[in-house]
Amino acid sequence: MSNKEPSFTGTISSDFRKKVLLKTGIVLLIIDAFLLLLYILLILFEPDFTPIIAIWVIFFSIILPFIIIMIPTSLYLSAYVRRFSFSIFENEIIIIHGVFTRTRATIPYSRIQNINITNGVFDRVYGLYTVKIETAGSAAAASGSQGGVIRPEGYIPGLKDPNIIEQKIKEQIIKYSAIPSGLEDKIFKPEELAFDNFISYILSKMREGEFLETRIAELRERANLSVAQLAEKVGVPIQTIKYLEEGRYNPSLTLALKIAEVLNCKIEDLFKLT
Repeated sequence: MSNKEPSFTGTISSDFRKKVLLKTGIVLLIIDAFLLLLYILLILFEPDFTPIIAIWVIFFSIILPFIIIMIPTSLYLSAYVRRFSFSIFENEIIIIHGVFTRTRATIPYSRIQNINITNGVFDRVYGLYTVKIETAGSAAAASGSQGGVIRPEGYIPGLKDPNIIEQKIKEQIIKYSAIPSGLEDKIFKPEELAFDNFISYILSKMREGEFLETRIAELRERANLSVAQLAEKVGVPIQTIKYLEEGRYNPSLTLALKIAEVLNCKIEDLFKLT
């Protein structure tokens, strides 16, 4: 856990319990409606299935299961809401949740890839949102799955204002990924590491060869050296010697001196401007 104080802490809304109970209740009511329709048909077409029997069957198969499911679910959700919390620190976000098994998810900002905010049909009834923090890798998300549903590692449901946490996380990510002051010039030096300048330099060197006449091939053959042998002696690839002999670009002064030394001549004997 981070030793510093969090910049933001929060919990989820108690309306999250109401939303889940509403979804659960609707599912149970749909099942009960089918069972009730079945019992009505039995009363109409099965003489032995009397109304008294139907009432007891409805009580034990519809009403009692509904109560048994809804009350424990309500108690569990109340505990879940009370024990859910999240804290945003300088380098990470920590999410703590769970009733019977307490889970602590620590998510460094370096692993965060995306932040999604969802607002489903039942969420809109209570004005709720769910924040999903997607991280690199799926192992953590898979380990946090419940009931076959794979959730992202950073899962915060039941928020009234998700923009607050999204803004706080983005602020910390920007701070985490920012280049320290004073390093910009060292990292992005013009004419040294800038890609555009590098490409410009290569193209300019190649265009200079259009105005250069070379005798490297002639002097190399006079010295009884192959292209490969000359390239090896001056320490460059064979293709470099071929480009020079074709006059496709100007060599550096160091390379020109090496070639002149190997071919036992002056630099002026190797090249001439046209």
